[in-house]
Amino acid sequence: MSFRTVIITKESKLSLRMNHLVIKSDTLVQVPISEICCLIIENPNITMTGHLMNVLTENKIMTIICDKKHLPQTFLHSVYGHHRQSRLIEQQMSWQKSHKERLWQLIIQKKIMYQKQVLNHYFRQLDLTMFDRYAEEITSGDSTNREGHAAKVYFNIIFGNEITRETEHVKNAGLDYGYQILLAIFARTIVSKGYLTEIGIKHRNEFNLYNLASDLMEVMRPLVDYIVLKDVVNEFEKDEKRKIVDVLNRKVVINNKLYYLVHAIEIYVESVFKYLSTGNEKYIKFPSWKY
Repeated sequence: MSFRTVIITKESKLSLRMNHLVIKSDTLVQVPISEICCLIIENPNITMTGHLMNVLTENKIMTIICDKKHLPQTFLHSVYGHHRQSRLIEQQMSWQKSHKERLWQLIIQKKIMYQKQVLNHYFRQLDLTMFDRYAEEITSGDSTNREGHAAKVYFNIIFGNEITRETEHVKNAGLDYGYQILLAIFARTIVSKGYLTEIGIKHRNEFNLYNLASDLMEVMRPLVDYIVLKDVVNEFEKDEKRKIVDVLNRKVVINNKLYYLVHAIEIYVESVFKYLSTGNEKYIKFPSWKY
């Protein structure tokens, strides 16, 4: 199983040789393709061969290219992710509305309880029973937007009067960076399963290529929040980014078993697709974790 996260920080030439990623900059480094889980290109001043790009997508290696601010901007994945893709997309287009609305209800209930878990860790003195109430009040499809209300209270507690979620601040930069990493994992996983990331169950933004990934990753956002609160304080530079990227080495629980994050997301996404195709909730396997 692949296990390495490769991060390119210098101006480099990337190529493929004997099934190895070859990184040529001040030095020459070779990494077996079979060992790479994720490739993050932080320095946009790189050149990459077409052979390498094809092999990265064929091996389902999550490849993220950052912009000039060194924030994730572009994801590289194959056009066709599965040999039965046309059939699976037909299934996706016919998912029942009631199944999608129920799934969104379950996702947001989990997200809110995981937000409470973060707050319990950092703000032990607070009475957080309100989050239990928010989760209980969520209806199918969250028509009353309990998710939005809970998020407002949640971030007000985290940030206090210091900043809002829209403020330019190192913590917000850390959150955006971590969320983009999650989005890349989910987008890559969805495509590899043969489905379209553009067609979501709740997100329907015509300008968002990753509506479905945005839906399914909601449950995992609090894990990034925890890391940012712990490791991003006064600046957001190389060391802080490495600590956020290290989330890929985090183990989470599914069905009482520990899995690395990327593998756990694959299990979770596959379980969601089984539910959406059958309506049987027993298939859904949400990841969980402790701090």
